Amino acid sequence: MQEHDVAIFRGAALPSVVCGVLAIGVAALLGGVPGALSALLGAVLVLGCFGLGQWAVIALSRRNKDLFMAANLLGFVVKMAVLGILLVTLGRSPLMADLDDRAFVYTALACVLVWLGGQIRAISKAKIPHVDPGQASGNT
Repeated sequence: MQEHDVAIFRGAALPSVVCGVLAIGVAALLGGVPGALSALLGAVLVLGCFGLGQWAVIALSRRNKDLFMAANLLGFVVKMAVLGILLVTLGRSPLMADLDDRAFVYTALACVLVWLGGQIRAISKAKIPHVDPGQASGNT
């Protein structure tokens, strides 16, 4: 991975982990053990999905830099589809009957928003050049 890829990944993942830990603590205070387990499940689901998606984008863009934007857009659509499928599946499973729905939903939503905000902030601070001055022009 390139240095800016690591910085972007770290800039998104660390605030999301902190958000997840805080959400687990708040859910434990408000809902007890079921609330804490629900928040843990929501945080792990979002962090795993977004972490694997970011890793896939980094791996693909390392092979071909021209596919960076397409990989990010496709990665976002796939992440949302996978999260949607998992949420519908978990919502209908007997596992969620014993857990706190609100803690799960609010933790997952908070982690998604913090991940996206951290990723936007990290990308804006990375100062990645859009033009490679060392590359020869194709119109010579």
